[in-house]
Amino acid sequence: MAEFPRVLVPVHGPFRPEKIAGAAEGMGPYGDATRALVDAGLVQPDLITGMTLALISNQPRRPRPEGEQKASSAERKVSGTHGGVWVREQYTIHCPLDVDDAWEVTGESTGRYARKGRRYSTTTSTARNAAGRRFATNVSTGLLSYRPDPDLADFHEGLALEDTPTPRPDWDAAEANPFLDSLGTAEVGCVLGGDEVHVTLAMMAARDTDNPDNPIHSDPEEARKAGLSRPIAGGSHVAAFAFEAIMREFGSGCLLYGAHTDLRWRAPTEDDTTIIPTATVTAAEPDRVALDLAVDIKGGPTAMVGSIVIPRPR
Repeated sequence: MAEFPRVLVPVHGPFRPEKIAGAAEGMGPYGDATRALVDAGLVQPDLITGMTLALISNQPRRPRPEGEQKASSAERKVSGTHGGVWVREQYTIHCPLDVDDAWEVTGESTGRYARKGRRYSTTTSTARNAAGRRFATNVSTGLLSYRPDPDLADFHEGLALEDTPTPRPDWDAAEANPFLDSLGTAEVGCVLGGDEVHVTLAMMAARDTDNPDNPIHSDPEEARKAGLSRPIAGGSHVAAFAFEAIMREFGSGCLLYGAHTDLRWRAPTEDDTTIIPTATVTAAEPDRVALDLAVDIKGGPTAMVGSIVIPRPR
């Protein structure tokens, strides 16, 4: 039996310049607010979604505990994270991050469990900038076994998911948000976004850069080897379109001062697919603006759902 928590080896930045530029270009014609943020020298919030992913994908290989099954090659390629498929991300951005900042991310594997024949793991991470200031806190849930095992009984080792400490909105950070006036115009029931965005292979390739972390997001042949009919957009890429709707309404940096996000991915977004990202205001109170997020596939399922709380000073 594995021991939890298991401390992970720290990973260091900065982000590659082409990664930041490619993520902005990968928005296609829809990403004006995202590009404005990058032009101002700041990392876009969708890249900060993946701090735990950056940590796990750069861990040294380790022997599998006795009894742990090896993931199939397809599972490893689909995941890019040693056999896991990201299904949920909970995180808080505490402050903006400069594009050239030499950040460090630390964390630990807190547990794993099985439900309905599927194996999951939970990982926490904290990311700090070069000055030692925390800029992100993440809790990530990964699916270890891509295909369900009908003989697998429910279990958990380490912390159960419901007992794992999760990030919360950072009200102390809200004081510095330069977009408080625009956030004050939010009205409950207002739906932001709603544009039809055609996600092309060129957009996915731009985000992936010439040195992809996982080529199933941009290379049709690698996608086919992994058992996919076409390349699929990464989870943070999908989330970026919902974030863009908020940033376009309230300001390009409005999500960088204590905002807490909870995302769940439900279906893959293949290339040559039209999506409809929306953000619906569910609360507009003196100390917060809250929104429900959705990225729907036109004529198909919902690819991603989530919620976000943007704190205002208390």
